[in-house]
Amino acid sequence: MTSRERVTAALNFEPPDRLPVCDALWDGLQEVWVEEGMPAGVSPTDHFDWDIESMFIDASPRFDTVIHSRSNGWITFDDRAGYTVTKADGKSGTLDFLDHKTKTRDDWENVTKPRLVLDDPSGTSRIDATSYFCHIDPYPTWAQAKEKFDMIHARGRFVVFTAYGPWEAAWRHRGLDTQLYGVLDEPEWCAEMFATHTGLLLDILQRCVDLGMKPDGIFLPEDMGYKTSLLLGTRTWDALLRPCYERIGGFVRRHGIRFLLHSDGRMWDLLTRLLEVGVEALNPFECAATMDIAELRRRHPRQMTCYGNLSVKNLLGTRADLEAELQRKIPYAVGGGFILHSDHSIPFGVRYEQYLWARKRAQEIFEEACRRR
Repeated sequence: MTSRERVTAALNFEPPDRLPVCDALWDGLQEVWVEEGMPAGVSPTDHFDWDIESMFIDASPRFDTVIHSRSNGWITFDDRAGYTVTKADGKSGTLDFLDHKTKTRDDWENVTKPRLVLDDPSGTSRIDATSYFCHIDPYPTWAQAKEKFDMIHARGRFVVFTAYGPWEAAWRHRGLDTQLYGVLDEPEWCAEMFATHTGLLLDILQRCVDLGMKPDGIFLPEDMGYKTSLLLGTRTWDALLRPCYERIGGFVRRHGIRFLLHSDGRMWDLLTRLLEVGVEALNPFECAATMDIAELRRRHPRQMTCYGNLSVKNLLGTRADLEAELQRKIPYAVGGGFILHSDHSIPFGVRYEQYLWARKRAQEIFEEACRRR
């Protein structure tokens, strides 16, 4: 199987020829791993033979990107998504949000909303091979984006277009705390923001399809959970976000595109609703939030692919604990429905040799489980 076929098999709950795997490193970790023995000049996707590769949709308001300061390993800048942030320069870590553009309804109507259009004055595309997160450089033209897509698609991996979902996209320019109050105090306005972001996302996807850039799947980062519960109740989700997800699910279904979602936290209470709107895989299945492949298969034997669930705690811990986790979980992948990924992304502190061992050992356990089947 190619990687594209392998991931498709997992989503279809069909036996893959080997364990489907993907992951993500914190920004700056690759440089540390090179010092620990990882070959220089090769991407993690190539080196670890991951099966999924991304392009990144920019469905933001495209505010001007302005760097306010950059020194001593820190950067403060205005992001095109509508916030001002201080963060470690070139490294993942805590984000210190300083400001958000949409403070009032007038801001939304007159400043933010008019920017959420497919063909903005820049004349550039709204997709690139590098992440939209802290994307400071200019975007390519649509023709250049098509060239990048063709090159990525030809490699045979399962290609996803990654984009903020409507919840995530709106709070980036509104502020998370403000939005949490807003869904209770001003639900109609929140619904309008979510619907507007969804409309732009679908316009971008349609443009991509029209230009011959049809992905194998979409992957929406959309954090909606704490470790103990959802960020918003299921009735609120039904009223404000379900219509958006139904639109997205309908589009991808019509075009033969698979629907993958990322949300940290405890997601059990939303799982059935996500299935109803067409979500086929959930990432990262955070272990610390009680998410577990065994419980997923008890509740939904042949629905919702687990895309994650490898404990970062164990990647940071002992080889024995990691072995025990792999022995318990990897056999679930034999019949499909499981793509191995860390239960968030791989942080500083995880050693190169530890992840490399886990990657190889997981495949060995998968092969052993296939022989026993």
